[in-house]
Amino acid sequence: MSSKAAITVNRPPDQVRELWSSAGHRSEWLEQAGATVSFLSAPGDRGTEIHVEMGDEGTLVSKLKGDARLPKVKDELRRFKQRAETGEVSRSDGVPEGELAERKLKQRPAQPLAESELEKAGV
Repeated sequence: MSSKAAITVNRPPDQVRELWSSAGHRSEWLEQAGATVSFLSAPGDRGTEIHVEMGDEGTLVSKLKGDARLPKVKDELRRFKQRAETGEVSRSDGVPEGELAERKLKQRPAQPLAESELEKAGV
């Protein structure tokens, strides 16, 4: 089963290809994973569509362990879009590593609050 992801970058196709192949923007992880990347002009002269197709997505066990490649591909595309359009990847103090789809998959189960946390909340 293959996985596909796409994103639109607000730049002409030739500039996007050049940025994609440059060392500062290139995703070595995608290259090592054997991804097929294609660049198409977006409809209405609205930039460039980047399409990434991955081969076999992996086993159910790898997905449950958080090793699924599709969230990683989407994160890489999002970071590339930010670097190509603004020159940097936006970060916040609350989540300094940036928003990661992979992180959303690894949520811990709900647990009751400790006594100190209940006191802090005024309960």
